[in-house]
Amino acid sequence: MITQFTEVLIDNLASDSVWTFFSSCLSTKMIVTCSGLTKQVSHLLLSSLASSPLLAEKVKDKQQAKLLSSLVKFCLSDTTLEARNLVLASPPSPSLLLDQFKNIWGQEAFSGGRVVGRGKFSLLYGSKDTSEEDVERWVQTCWLLEVTEKLVGQQKGKEEDWLLLARPMFVLLRKVADMEVEKGSYKLSLLLLSFVPDSKLRQLETGQLDPELVVHCIRTSPSPDTRQTALQVLARCAVSNPDFILQNSITIFTFMGSHLLKVDSKHSFQVACQALEVIVPAIKTACQAPGKAHQLQATCLGVLTTFVDASLDIPAHRLTEFLVRLINCLGDSEHLWIAALLLVRKDKAGGERRVVELFSQLEVERGLEALLRLLVNTRSDGPHLRKMFGVRLERREEEAVEKPDEWDVLRLRALQVVTQVLSATSFKRRVGQVVEEDEVGQMLNLLIEAAILTIQEYGTISVPMPAKLKKNLVNQSERVLEYSLSLLPPSLFLQLTSSLLSSTTPSVRQRALEVVSSKLAPPSPLPIPSLSPLVSPLITLALTEDQPHTQQLALLAVRQLAKLLPDPQQLLQAAEAFSCSFLSQLNNPKVLGAAVLSCGDILTCLGPLAVGRVPGLVAWLCTRLEKEEESNEWTEKEVAVVHNSFLYCLQRLVEAFVGFLHPLLPRLVALSCKLTGSSPSTIGRSKMLLTCLATTIPPHTTLSLSTQLLESVWSEASSVPAFVNFVADNCRRLERGQLSSVSKQVVDLFTRALGYRSRPTTDTETVDQVEDSIISAFLSIALRLSLEDFIPVYQRLISLHLVGTDAQLTTMFNLTNKVGSKLKSLFSFGVESCLLAVTNVLKDERPAGLVSACLNSLTTVLTYNKVEVITLVQYEQLVTTMLSTWLLSSTSLSSSLVQLATSTPDDTNWKYLHYQLLLVLRDSRASVRLMVLSVLTKCVTDRTDTYLPVLPDAVPFLQEILEDDDQTVEAACRDFIQQLPMMLE
Repeated sequence: MITQFTEVLIDNLASDSVWTFFSSCLSTKMIVTCSGLTKQVSHLLLSSLASSPLLAEKVKDKQQAKLLSSLVKFCLSDTTLEARNLVLASPPSPSLLLDQFKNIWGQEAFSGGRVVGRGKFSLLYGSKDTSEEDVERWVQTCWLLEVTEKLVGQQKGKEEDWLLLARPMFVLLRKVADMEVEKGSYKLSLLLLSFVPDSKLRQLETGQLDPELVVHCIRTSPSPDTRQTALQVLARCAVSNPDFILQNSITIFTFMGSHLLKVDSKHSFQVACQALEVIVPAIKTACQAPGKAHQLQATCLGVLTTFVDASLDIPAHRLTEFLVRLINCLGDSEHLWIAALLLVRKDKAGGERRVVELFSQLEVERGLEALLRLLVNTRSDGPHLRKMFGVRLERREEEAVEKPDEWDVLRLRALQVVTQVLSATSFKRRVGQVVEEDEVGQMLNLLIEAAILTIQEYGTISVPMPAKLKKNLVNQSERVLEYSLSLLPPSLFLQLTSSLLSSTTPSVRQRALEVVSSKLAPPSPLPIPSLSPLVSPLITLALTEDQPHTQQLALLAVRQLAKLLPDPQQLLQAAEAFSCSFLSQLNNPKVLGAAVLSCGDILTCLGPLAVGRVPGLVAWLCTRLEKEEESNEWTEKEVAVVHNSFLYCLQRLVEAFVGFLHPLLPRLVALSCKLTGSSPSTIGRSKMLLTCLATTIPPHTTLSLSTQLLESVWSEASSVPAFVNFVADNCRRLERGQLSSVSKQVVDLFTRALGYRSRPTTDTETVDQVEDSIISAFLSIALRLSLEDFIPVYQRLISLHLVGTDAQLTTMFNLTNKVGSKLKSLFSFGVESCLLAVTNVLKDERPAGLVSACLNSLTTVLTYNKVEVITLVQYEQLVTTMLSTWLLSSTSLSSSLVQLATSTPDDTNWKYLHYQLLLVLRDSRASVRLMVLSVLTKCVTDRTDTYLPVLPDAVPFLQEILEDDDQTVEAACRDFIQQLPMMLE
């Protein structure tokens, strides 16, 4: 019957018989099977009626009320879902719902026009009756509230008088508010979810709403979801009762900051944001009333402070977005700067980072305006400002010198915040995207003006404070100016900088110069053709500035500008201003160094226009370097800075104008050689200058001046190696044919240089080092010749020294040693002359230095060549000379004898040498006998079995040594004899 006659039942639901059938079906517990599913008859009836499309058309108000009343009673025994679906299929009007609430609680329960007043306490702390009747009422009420919640959601946008339910909801809310938590939580949640939409609440009078009750629910409810729903209801009430919201704003926002936003939930965050966007405008509306305007600032500040205090507990990824919304609601112009300062005051570690993130989310113009307000407002000191940020109202001047005042510290934090924001990459990038807009440019201008005024204010501030804090305030203000200037667009920057460079405040000039320097550094963002207006103010500042650091910056800025300007004539003013007389007036080493560097680059950039000025500057620099007329007050490091600057300038000028410096070239070379050898602090730059001279001066010019140059460096031993290396580097540019044509000049120069040993001196080690560098430099040139061309050059040098003093002979043998080590077996042309020279020189007793040089050269030559070019008589004379009694104690003799034996291929010569060595075993000196034994050991090792023919000659002498008086000699002889079989294998 139910399934087949559903439409008939709906059509005749008003008849008594059908209604009786409907009521009987609801009350029965009978179970039937329909479509394979087992259901109660009541459930089947309700679902069949709800699914019929005729229900909404056929069931009118009277039947609808009767049906709803029946279902409300039915819920006491069965809270099935089908009953609720039936009501939703034929939605009742709000008036019908109100009638049902009255039927449940009595007709007088919701009477009256106000929900607050004398009856307020009886409702709020209403009956605690827990009788069965009261429980049934709440069961029916909850079911009806569930239906109402669904209906409110379905009927959005439809013209329904939901305001009828506003009073019943508040009355029921008061009843629930007094219940115990376990019993009232679900009821409270249902009531809040079923509340009237905010579009309808706006039509209610203030007395018909009770937002205080909602606040009570927010405070007492343990469920986060319920508190969130209550907050949404409260936001709706704010529209009609802004005065209450104004009075309880701190309580409301404290809950949001300390409870709602702490939960890292997207839903909680959205609820808080939605409530914020309704409640804050309501507060503003309330403050627009007469007599309440003064409350707006205090209330907004309180709201802002509340959330900042809770910022450490709010999830970091939510905080920035929430603060952006909050400031948008409160008004960014008035409150963004306050929020920034409150954040850094609250969070000393990460506050600045949070502020940078906040400014990166806002429009650039709004951010710049907030920074401007921050600078201007913190520059003053008033009770209202101190009160705003919770700082002590009175300054304790007696303690201020040692312990800084809180407001002064907060001023410093404000400057640090501005600096951090202006230097943040994200903020700079966003400013760069809109910097050409007029509003942004104007705001940057105002920010720069504020920064300048701030510098002046803190520079002359009279209130007592620690000196370090005052210095930090000025430094941070200067950094604000610097970063503000760096944000300017190029056109505006060039216009503004010219005026700032002529400012009467030294720190402003300095910071402007620092920004100019950074802008001029390559790659420069400034338009190159527009840079000429900077020339004059920079030159004026470089000439007149009394602050050394600023003057140094100005000079270096002119130098940077010189490299960028396309028209060199624009630098003529700088070239005229930075004259030698101007340089002579500079006493600060850093300023002088910067001025010289600038002069060098300016003249180089001028090119032909500067030819007349270059020799004078070069002469002035050489004079200063030669006389070393530096202030006694300068440290060693400062002197080095100045000298290196001079040398760099000279290098630049030589590279560009060497053809116009011919009269000064000897002076330049001598000076470079002197500094290269004597000054460790300038050796690097001196070598670079010397290398520059070697690569720019023509070799024929160098050789023509070589005698004069050698005389100028002769007096200082450390300068000679630098000079001969300079000549070598200079001549290395010549091709082989060109080198042959100037070989006579080269030989003459190095013949004079090799005479250095003949000069009176007591430092033999220094002489050896200088001579070694001279020989190395000579060979670096001469060995570039072919062997045929080199032989006469070498023989000429040798012939000049062969008949001479001991010093000359020492030099000759050192030269031979070097040549032999370089040419190796190619030195065969000089073996005979070397052997004969050794024989002739060592005939008579000579100084130890000459003997050592002679024997070392012989050892080197024989290392790569054989003794095949002299006769037997000459060989015997050589051996006899080398084994002279006076020579046997020389430390270099052993290696020479071994090498002579090794390089002697002729058996006759070898036997003679061997026998003469055996005879020396009878020398009275034990050291000599040991030396000969070591020589014989090496000879046997080298010749192996070819030593056997001369072994019989050695046996008698070895027998004698075995009975030597010196135990060391005897032990050495035994070792030799024991190792002899192994050496002969």
